[in-house]
Amino acid sequence: MSSFRQGAIHLFHVAGVDVYLHWSWFLMAAFEVQNWHGRYSSGFWSALEYLGLFVIVLLHEFGHALACRQVGGTANRILLWPFGGVAYVNPPQRPGATLWSIAAGPLVNVALLPVLGAAYWISSSLGWAQTMPDAYALAR
Repeated sequence: MSSFRQGAIHLFHVAGVDVYLHWSWFLMAAFEVQNWHGRYSSGFWSALEYLGLFVIVLLHEFGHALACRQVGGTANRILLWPFGGVAYVNPPQRPGATLWSIAAGPLVNVALLPVLGAAYWISSSLGWAQTMPDAYALAR
């Protein structure tokens, strides 16, 4: 367990899952937010975009973890890295259980598609491109 925690910061514990963030995430966040600064009028929006991606990756990893638990496996840790995350899962040794544990992460992304698509559609319909260009760029 100590090698797992080395370099990771414990963020929170929810639904029986401990969520950790690797220290290198902060370096990449600073680099990316600085790179994205030209997209928006302030760095706040760049940081908000990076945090939004962070939430999407976290939801994806929770999809793996909760699906594994649903089929009787164990999943009690998620580690977030700058380029993604890892859900530490141990599904029962049945093909269906393993498949469900693997497929649930991408299925969360599929479920997010209509939600994010609706946000984009609403921002377009309300004319945010002219009235709130930063919010429109974030939704886009």
